[in-house]
Amino acid sequence: MCERLDRDPRVSELKLRVADRSGTLDYGWAAPGSRAKNAIASSTKTFAAVLVLRRIAAGDLTLEQPLVSILPRTDLEDLNRFGGRDHAEDITVRDVLAHTSGIPNYYAAKALDPRSDIAAVTAADPGWSFDETLEIARGMNAPFAPHSGRAQYSFTNYQLVGRLIETIAGCPLEVALRRELLDPLGVTDTALLTPSSLELFDAASPLLHGSQPYRGARRLASLGAEGALVSTTADTMRFLRAVFEGEILDPRMLSLATADRLPLFPRVTYGVGMMALSLPRLLTRLPRPGVLLGHAGMTGHVMFAEPVSGLYAVGTINQLAAPRLSFRLLVAALRAAHAS
Repeated sequence: MCERLDRDPRVSELKLRVADRSGTLDYGWAAPGSRAKNAIASSTKTFAAVLVLRRIAAGDLTLEQPLVSILPRTDLEDLNRFGGRDHAEDITVRDVLAHTSGIPNYYAAKALDPRSDIAAVTAADPGWSFDETLEIARGMNAPFAPHSGRAQYSFTNYQLVGRLIETIAGCPLEVALRRELLDPLGVTDTALLTPSSLELFDAASPLLHGSQPYRGARRLASLGAEGALVSTTADTMRFLRAVFEGEILDPRMLSLATADRLPLFPRVTYGVGMMALSLPRLLTRLPRPGVLLGHAGMTGHVMFAEPVSGLYAVGTINQLAAPRLSFRLLVAALRAAHAS
């Protein structure tokens, strides 16, 4: 299965790891000659959310706490002006983690034109700052008021999550992730891509945007908690298992992360930093119709657990313009795991 999918010209250095809770299954595959590391994009959001949930479990803050009690009000002003008033005071910690803030998605203004020279455009892109993302979002229309029963995926939310982590941890995001998550897990091949560590991009599997090379190291480094982690399938699997097996996250916090999910995309609902993907039993061949919990990233990265069957799957195709292809990899992995 992996060999066949890896031959697809849209795939760049396919990697896959599948395991189960019992430890009887632990399968890994990587394209011959591929680099071990890869950009996991929005799967970073779950790492960031888990760090915040651990702080909540420690009593440092709460999910319903107004964000303005932690961050400067000037950061939040006019990010959501809906119904004729500014909702800066209403946005909570949960809202930014769960995409229920109604804050517009600044990243929509950063979309690439597939007809352009992607390699040249992305290589020349200087990236952007936290303040620039907020200014872009302020120029957009908010779709709804905070926590009004709706969710809309917005990268701006996780710019604020990154700043929230830095504020409560008293250090840069990359240091907080290393100290509070990565070191306790013993993972050494995962790090946050930043403007001062662009060599991580060059050391990872090359990315494609359609048939063109993607050179956007500074673009990815601008994402922070939105999607700037570089990791390996082994490290990401280690994290995923630790979350769902109670090692790194209190089961009560996991319940909070996966409850009260709202529709986000077709077949996808969203909790607190975690996607829930509903796939037909006929498609996955799982023994019971389960919900996959985890996250996916725009680089073709998938990271999901099926808690009922105890299966875990992590993989990547390193392609930014063929999202369905990464889910084909996920489904094929689950079917193969069930058959084994």
